[in-house]
Order: sequence, then structure tokens, then C-alpha cells
Amino acid sequence: MHKKAFLKYFLACLIGMTVMLTGCGKSHVASDPSYKSHKHASASLPSGKGGYVKRGKPYKVMGQWYYPLESARNYDQTGTASWYGKKFHGRKTANGERYDMHAMSAAHKTLPLPTMVRVTNLDNGRSVVVRVNDRGPFVKSRIIDLSYAAARSLGYDKKGTAHVRVQALDGNNVSSTRNNPPALSKPTRQVSNRAVSYPAATQDGGIYVQLGAFSSRSNANQLRQELIDTFPSIRIHHKSRPDLYRVRIGPFHEVSETESIIISLQKQGYNNTVVVIE
Repeated sequence: MHKKAFLKYFLACLIGMTVMLTGCGKSHVASDPSYKSHKHASASLPSGKGGYVKRGKPYKVMGQWYYPLESARNYDQTGTASWYGKKFHGRKTANGERYDMHAMSAAHKTLPLPTMVRVTNLDNGRSVVVRVNDRGPFVKSRIIDLSYAAARSLGYDKKGTAHVRVQALDGNNVSSTRNNPPALSKPTRQVSNRAVSYPAATQDGGIYVQLGAFSSRSNANQLRQELIDTFPSIRIHHKSRPDLYRVRIGPFHEVSETESIIISLQKQGYNNTVVVIE
């Protein structure tokens, strides 16, 4: 791209949004306020079509050098997550796939591509499993850039950013995670100078894998019937919100207990699962 054209493009991106240049020469946007929510769009893991496994060489963006990791094993970090959406829908990701804002994917500066990670919103306890297949976000203090679908599942699509924990589910690539998801230890984080164990079931509540929320009980029951043979603990919850019927599996005592269930459901096409703590 010529220098004048690049400057024109860069200045345009600065108006009304935060710019994050990816390793592929594209930019990731922390939020897209012009995008209207697609309530009925289904989220799924990227198909991997056209993509490839990539560690990558050290690269430089905006004066900063980044060094891709040899392995994702034991990766466990907390920080700020942003998301990117409509503007980049259909563009190539860093590993050659097409970005799908409705798929459960993410961009990361140094993790091998692809890598499956669990992202937990530390503000509300929701958790999703996403596939890292892109580079970014190149903004100070942000550690991961999620797709619109993943940000919406975590409940921060309107807010733009969230405080999250990112845990790698495998040490090499996506295939090992799907076949044998590991159990992860219970996370801890510092809040107001005191350690908080996060997350775990309380005496009055628990941790659930939620598959959906319906205004119609018959629709909720239909989903429950589809899965009751495989997951006997699946139930319909509606006491806290009588106008909504939530289909949930559980309760569990630790988020790590839900990992294999979430991945199994995603492989069967149930892609809108979230972890709920009540």
C-alpha cells in the first residue's frame, strides 16, 4: 500500500473507534457500535477451511516486537478483552481462514495458530471456548480480541471490553483438545488486595452449562428432550425470571468440570453454550 493511501486509511479508522493493527496488515476494532445484534444468529467454532497450523516468526507492529510461543501449554493469563465484528467479517485471518463474526473465534498476539482457549469473563462468571486463529489486539493492556459471537456470549458486546481470564486447553493445536480436554485448576485473582477463589459453586447455587433461554416453555422442553439421554442433569430453570425458560446442564462445583461438556456440545452443533454461575 502506498504511503498516502495508508495514511488516509489510518486517519479514517481513528474516527470514532480504537484501532488495532493485526499481523496481517488489517485492523481489529474494540467494538462496533454501528452493528445491530443478530439475536438468532448461531455461533460455532470456525471450520478451519483454508487455515493452517502456524507458529510464526517474530514480527513488529507499531514499533513493538512480538514473539509467538512455541507451545500454548500452561498458558494462563488475565487482562482486558476486546472484540471485532462486522468490518472484518469475511476477511482472511492470520492463519488463512476467513473471519466469521458469528463463529467462536479470537485473535491473540503470540499463541500458536490455531489454539483452543477458554475465556472467562471475571465480571459475570460466564465462560466460552474459542479457537484462536488470528493475530491481535495491538492495543496496550489488551490480551485477546474475541469475535462478536464470543463477546456476546460473555455479555460484553455492548460494553466493548471486559476483564477476562484466558486459559489454553492444549499444548499444540485444536485436535488434541477435542479428543481429550484437560481438567484445569481453579483460578485465583487479586481483587482489592485480597485473593479470591474464582469461580466455584456457592452453598445456595452452582455452576451450569446453559444452552439457551426461551420465552416458550415448549421450545425449551424440546431442546431438553433432545439431550436428556446424554445429559440426565439437564433441567429447565425459570424461577428467577418467570418469563424466561433457561435450559441448563448441572449444577457443577468447578468450571473445569464443564469443559468436556462444552466441547462435546459444540461438536454436536450446540454452539451457543455459556457457563452460568448462580
